[in-house]
Amino acid sequence: MKLEGTCKIYSTLGLEYQFGEFYIDRDYLVFDQNFSLGMKKRQTFPVAKLRNITITAEENELSLTFSCDNIQFEINENTHGNLREFKGLLENKGLNGADFKKEKNSEKTSYTTHHYHNFAQ
Repeated sequence: MKLEGTCKIYSTLGLEYQFGEFYIDRDYLVFDQNFSLGMKKRQTFPVAKLRNITITAEENELSLTFSCDNIQFEINENTHGNLREFKGLLENKGLNGADFKKEKNSEKTSYTTHHYHNFAQ
């Protein structure tokens, strides 16, 4: 899933408005900024480091806010995409429900008959 639109970025340098798209690629939140002449700047943030993931409602407008280290992001409802669904992906560390269950199940050890034979000896 991708969110595309303008994002407010608060950092030690101040406040910036940047246009681009957010999406999750493996264990990283990727922010591709689109510039003129087809140029892009890509920033990646580890999903495991994302904190304070919340949806706030101010003046009848929803915003998704989250932070990574000393950078805070605020994505407004004006983006192309579903903020609630994207929030769920961020909270589940980039996994949707089915993938999350598969990962949990893969943590369980499964033995084949070959293993059972070796354990019996």
